[in-house]
Amino acid sequence: MTRLPLLGLGLLTLAACEPAAPTGTPAAALACDDSYQSLVGQNIGAVTLPAGLSHRIISPGMAVTEDYNPDRLNVYVDDKGWIAKTECW
Repeated sequence: MTRLPLLGLGLLTLAACEPAAPTGTPAAALACDDSYQSLVGQNIGAVTLPAGLSHRIISPGMAVTEDYNPDRLNVYVDDKGWIAKTECW
């Protein structure tokens, strides 16, 4: 019985870590576009990707699905976590 309140507290704590969409921009309005090219050259640990944008971080040698999704941002990082390329698919 005591586990249930602890589980709820844990979920609330995790929800607080989720980054928010930029102020004034509804999450549904976020789209993948060329503006994310500015991330190239930055460390993935130092950037915050919008919560409303579908994205995945791809490391060298990582297996990824090849399904096409034009609204998904793919962020390619090198083995040290530096962003080498971004693209929408």
